[in-house]
Amino acid sequence: MKNRVFNKSFFALSLFLLVSFAANAQESLRTGYFLKGNLYRHTINPALMNNRNYVSLPILGGMNLDTGGDVGIDNFVFDNPNGGDKVSFMHESVDANDFLGGLENENKIMANIDMVIMSAGFFGFGGYNTIDLGFHSHTGMNVPYELFNFMKTADPAKANSYSINDVNVLTRNYFDVALGHSRKLTKDLTVGARVKLLFGLGYADLSLDKVEVNSDPAALKWRVMTQGNANVALGGKFKYSDSRMINGNNVVNGYDDPSLGVTGFGMGIDLGAVYDLSNVLTEGLVVSASLTDLGFMNWKKVSKASANGDNPFDFDGFEHVKKHNITNPKDIDDQFNSLKDDFEDFMSFEDCGEGSESSTLAATLNIGAEYKMPFYDKMSAGLLFTNRFDGDYSFYKMSMMVNVAPLNWLEFALSGTKSTFGSGFGAMANIHFTGFNMFLGTDCFFNDLGEYGIPAEDMNASLSIGVNIPFGKKRD
Repeated sequence: MKNRVFNKSFFALSLFLLVSFAANAQESLRTGYFLKGNLYRHTINPALMNNRNYVSLPILGGMNLDTGGDVGIDNFVFDNPNGGDKVSFMHESVDANDFLGGLENENKIMANIDMVIMSAGFFGFGGYNTIDLGFHSHTGMNVPYELFNFMKTADPAKANSYSINDVNVLTRNYFDVALGHSRKLTKDLTVGARVKLLFGLGYADLSLDKVEVNSDPAALKWRVMTQGNANVALGGKFKYSDSRMINGNNVVNGYDDPSLGVTGFGMGIDLGAVYDLSNVLTEGLVVSASLTDLGFMNWKKVSKASANGDNPFDFDGFEHVKKHNITNPKDIDDQFNSLKDDFEDFMSFEDCGEGSESSTLAATLNIGAEYKMPFYDKMSAGLLFTNRFDGDYSFYKMSMMVNVAPLNWLEFALSGTKSTFGSGFGAMANIHFTGFNMFLGTDCFFNDLGEYGIPAEDMNASLSIGVNIPFGKKRD
């Protein structure tokens, strides 16, 4: 079967429906931002000092899985009216209005994995210091309504046209080594910074900026003009069509021999500050702010392909998948494979050789405020606003937390969040005493996962867990 590069990463639509997870800068759980025993608060704001020295258990120190989006599995997989296995949205039994009515103008999905490989923190040099080695995998998709509309309703026998803009898939995968330091400048003001060296493991940025589709009723075909780019650095190379060329250049027809290795380098910096307003405004009020991931990444040996809109081509339509009938439980996989085959024919990128690609990191602004309850000093309330700047994958989150530390070694947090992708509730429990620390939490509880183990209504969910070893004297 053909396997085009843009289909492999870009139309992860059939792709994300068949996988469970595949959230952006290295960050700990947001719900634990105000918990004093949370060892990884410095990844959100480098000015937030820990109260103990610590070292992580290798690999087990911290794992954060985070997904976000405004669609879920139930938007694309439907009950079979004839019984038996589910069917895809392209099946003839699925009414177009039922399918399209559940979509947004822009349908976005983001999925992130952040793993602490090794981490340590210690007092010294006039403040608190952190060393982190982490792995990060960040993937996002943006698929507009009009593309699904064309796929589901297109009839080449009628005079029709479609304008499809801003289809994108982006994935970044890298290791980083981060050195952080925080210190008190005054009794009330604490500042901090982290410097990060980035080692890229894999990158793909596949975009269709503009696609114009017009029917040709006489030929029962579609005339397609595409503007877009594909930049892929996965350690392999493009393969090409045996039968087509554009302007003397090969037409991309897949990606061969991907391999694991360092394909890029970059640098980043996090900056943060914490100010205690007890002596200025009101007792127990502390405000904080940070700006993280200010920096860049440069990828080497990037395979490049593009379409400039000057070379229209014929397309038969999504006929393979429309004609596919569900007859047994395995056939839903076959139907998505047919969809992939059709989509391969819908694209036409010409090879542009190999080069380098640079991009900025996804900078993130965090602003927080915490107020200690005057009637119970082991309880506080907090607000945390986050805004990420990342093009199509920019988002905001506003969270309110209630934090309780009933014992010196035990603390809890409950959170409610409103974000670009909707609302949700989270919780975190943190056990911490000399020799042992374990945390478990979520910023957004999983909704109904459905029979495929994927969130059914939207992709908003997260899970964070870790085990570490605190040591030394506890400090305020």
